[in-house]
Amino acid sequence: MRYLHAPSTRPMQCSRFVPHICAALTVVIFLNQGELAQGEVRLALDGKTECSIVLPVDALELESLAAKELADHLEKVIGQRPQVVDTPESGTNVFVGRSPAIEQLVADVNFDELGTDGIVMRTVGKDLVLTGGRPRGGLFAAYSFLQDVVGVRWRTPDATHIPGKPTLVVSDLEVVYRSPFDLRHFRTMPMKDKAFALRLRHNGSLMNFDTAEHTIRRLVPPEEHFIDHPEWYMYTPEGEDGSGRYSYRDSLRQLKESDRPEAWYRVAKARRRLPSQICPSSPGVLDATMQMVLHKLKEEYANWHYLPKVVWVSQNDGRHECRCDACVAMYRREGASSAVWVQFVNAIAERVEQDYPDVLIATMAFAHTEDPPKNLRARDNVLIYSIPVSSNRKLPLTEVVNGLGVVQWCDRARHVYIWEHETNFRNWVQPHPNHFVLPQKLGFFAEQGVTGMMIQGGYGNASDFQRMRAYGGCQLMLNPHQDTRALMQEFLDGYYGDAAPHLMRWLLVQHQACLIYTY
Repeated sequence: MRYLHAPSTRPMQCSRFVPHICAALTVVIFLNQGELAQGEVRLALDGKTECSIVLPVDALELESLAAKELADHLEKVIGQRPQVVDTPESGTNVFVGRSPAIEQLVADVNFDELGTDGIVMRTVGKDLVLTGGRPRGGLFAAYSFLQDVVGVRWRTPDATHIPGKPTLVVSDLEVVYRSPFDLRHFRTMPMKDKAFALRLRHNGSLMNFDTAEHTIRRLVPPEEHFIDHPEWYMYTPEGEDGSGRYSYRDSLRQLKESDRPEAWYRVAKARRRLPSQICPSSPGVLDATMQMVLHKLKEEYANWHYLPKVVWVSQNDGRHECRCDACVAMYRREGASSAVWVQFVNAIAERVEQDYPDVLIATMAFAHTEDPPKNLRARDNVLIYSIPVSSNRKLPLTEVVNGLGVVQWCDRARHVYIWEHETNFRNWVQPHPNHFVLPQKLGFFAEQGVTGMMIQGGYGNASDFQRMRAYGGCQLMLNPHQDTRALMQEFLDGYYGDAAPHLMRWLLVQHQACLIYTY
């Protein structure tokens, strides 16, 4: 068996080995004769299908979709539609999905190691097996077969290349693969088309949690608690009024000018407490948050059928933070504002684990909590969502100090996801020459053991190369060790045709100019 990715079983530290895999597997050949060599499986000959797609009767919904997508695309490739059946036929069988019989055909595969999305593509005798982890492995195996073996390319939601191959033979196909990133989510306009997103093996839209959510305001809403429990919310000592967007002085002014109740302003001024952020050191807010998390699990857990099962306990947006004595003491002891939040979610995670051992409590390392604590570790059922927003975007993380922060988070937490930004949010149309830097970052994240990626991109039809970014970004999240320029060139050639060489030169000019003004 050839494992293209061996999942890590690390207890504490992130360490995954992701060897290079080819962007396309050259295992499709074309024959004019009727004879087959050993190890070859014929799906079609001279425009006539010679295979049946076998789908178990108890297949999952996504596995049924896999069979339909395979039949739809092969009909266009071959010229005749293969039938979908629930029992093997006398000719070539393409087994899709999971069942005891299918698992027996690839008995040496450890399906537990494949997680939710890992794939198996293998020729077995005169048949082909497309299976994998559940719930998405069978579907993603079908899409990987169509892309990497047959040559289908889904470039944009409305631009698909389907090659005509009236004779289709698969030779010695043996692939077992799991992406280093169990979460692959790209927030950009093309990915709003869910069918297109699935075809690029993007799974963010299928997760049972919002991957960009600030939840603490909903868990302990100030509308319900601020007047009665101002001690649950952030404190600013006398003499630290400051100035600027996140200062006590400016926040108090905004509160007075807002449509909030007048009592909020009076309490905030008298107690020097603001509803902008909680005080994570407050026992009261910890207990209230814990009760809300347990209530959420009681109401929703039974419907969470797939991993990962996550409850977000994350700070409000911005850089508001509590400066009470307990919080400041923790900041100073651990050298980072994130420490008090890690302590907060650790306490919740410890309680949740008693009744829900497979649930992760997730929080963000963002803005003032971006840097990790010196010594404090996240519990094994805590997920750290690291958002390295303050780094020099012209350079890969291996060359800036923020990269060390990612390394340290991976050392202090078993589960680390990354929220990366790949566009210019002040102007989506303006060139943003990070086309070669972002892929280097993805490789770096994979090497450190990051297991989830969310990339936030641009919107609007004129946004800087957003279609190419969406296509390439999804391919690289699936396998971050591909040739970036080759992926870009493939997209440009297929989507822009004769304009492709000029566009590639333009991208290279941007890249070189950016490097000149960096060093």
